[in-house]
Amino acid sequence: MALQQEMVMIPKREYEELLEEVGILHNPKLMEAIRESDEAKQRGVKTWVLKTQL
Repeated sequence: MALQQEMVMIPKREYEELLEEVGILHNPKLMEAIRESDEAKQRGVKTWVLKTQL
């Protein structure tokens, strides 16, 4: 059974943000750092707050 493809139009900025997110998800070191940060927050450790231009 073949998968059917569909083209969807999205703004360029949104596309670039999605590419960046996929890059982060495929980077094991970044994902480990995110997990460590989440665990630290659960233990009450104050962590950096990253601000984005959304």
